[in-house]
Amino acid sequence: MKTMQLNLTEDEALVLFELLSRFSEDLILGIEDQAEMRALWNLQAVLEQALTEPFLQNYETLLAAARDRLRDDGKGTSAELEQEKGRLAVWLEPDQIRFLANEWRKIPKEASETVQTQWGEVAFRSMAALHKAGLHYDPEFPQSGEAYQVKK
Repeated sequence: MKTMQLNLTEDEALVLFELLSRFSEDLILGIEDQAEMRALWNLQAVLEQALTEPFLQNYETLLAAARDRLRDDGKGTSAELEQEKGRLAVWLEPDQIRFLANEWRKIPKEASETVQTQWGEVAFRSMAALHKAGLHYDPEFPQSGEAYQVKK
């Protein structure tokens, strides 16, 4: 696979990092500040200068092939591979999966790292299952005082 080097300012890199970090956490690609839009426009301009493919007649074919190469391979969620990893199939209704995906946001910051990590993994797998099934997911964020209480 060919590589490409892109030049960004430190400000663009920092703003884009924050935008992508929020997306990784919430699976919502939302602009919170106009600087994020500017950084995306600047990145698009850099890519327009670096790429020739968007201007070719077979662009859609090239894009589809690039997506196929970047997409996680199908082995990541095969029943056999999951069983080899010691994972079990759990048959849940989509609303139950949405519930799991949302509950991890209620874990208090003072919860142990193990608890936060395990809930994060459950939430990630829940969101991935919904996405793979082509089901819509609207993340819910806890209201004030809705977080779980940690007993000391």
